[in-house]
Amino acid sequence: MPNIHHAFVAGLIMLALVAPGAQAQGARAQPPDAYGAAHGFKGSEVASVITRIIERQLLTIPGVRSVHDLHVRSISSGIDAMSAHVVVTDMAEAARILKAVQRLMAAEFNTRHVTVQVENERLQGEETVRKT
Repeated sequence: MPNIHHAFVAGLIMLALVAPGAQAQGARAQPPDAYGAAHGFKGSEVASVITRIIERQLLTIPGVRSVHDLHVRSISSGIDAMSAHVVVTDMAEAARILKAVQRLMAAEFNTRHVTVQVENERLQGEETVRKT
């Protein structure tokens, strides 16, 4: 039985690959060439939706308080990568939470190239001060 998340994400990607504006004009949508698909997908709302879906999934992991600086990208054909900062309630749980993030990304999004910075609220606050 297919995973509902995979079907949803696949549907979103298919929407991203449809020629822009084709449905609004009543024309039959045609997929663009590879160049058009690659450039049309960058920065699109679909990519933003996928990022939000991943963030919501990460927030279901017990002990995860928030997620920021979440980035998802294709590093080559068929290989996706994710990086994020995960704020946890207890740093003693960092290893368990890291493993949970890695399992979730592999199972739900077929992404095994995962980089996670685990931090508590104090570390997140120090990071915010450094950025300003």
